[in-house]
Amino acid sequence: MRPTSEKDHQIFSLMITSKEYGIWRVGDARLSPSPVRLLQYQIAKQSNAQNGSPQVAVYHFVVYSNMKSQLRHGAAGAAIGGVAGALIGDAMVSRDEMAQTSLVDEKAFDGMSADEYKRGLYTQAEDPNKASVYIVYIDTSINGKRIFTRTIAPATKQGENDPLVDAVQLAIRNQLTKYNDSEANAHS
Repeated sequence: MRPTSEKDHQIFSLMITSKEYGIWRVGDARLSPSPVRLLQYQIAKQSNAQNGSPQVAVYHFVVYSNMKSQLRHGAAGAAIGGVAGALIGDAMVSRDEMAQTSLVDEKAFDGMSADEYKRGLYTQAEDPNKASVYIVYIDTSINGKRIFTRTIAPATKQGENDPLVDAVQLAIRNQLTKYNDSEANAHS
């Protein structure tokens, strides 16, 4: 079942020179209801439409925030010239961002447990603009079928919505879509 630590907020480093700087585990406190409750609600809503009560197990549901680039630009901008420099730093990270979901190798995920901050990293291909992102891992089993996904979503506010809530909802939708896709492929 889901490790208790995934519910807790943890900053990996406050030192700007650290490789862990700008990455933290978000925890459940900023979301109400909790991410697992949101997932359960969406599964129940979907199963009611399909007339059934699925057997669900949640192995992982953890959100990481990677603000490394934005925080470093902000610090550099502030060093350049106080408030004006900080505004320049913020402008340097105002970019178009694209969200994406991919399948996760459980062994690779578990292999990062000693250096947990690495779960909050992304590749150049995943985020070419080095924008601030939320990285959401969801590992579930529904009716015996296990799927583990990783969603990268923008951490910038768009409209009135909280970007964390948007990222979690997107990750849940994409997680459940992977189940629907695998069922559709099984019937083809």
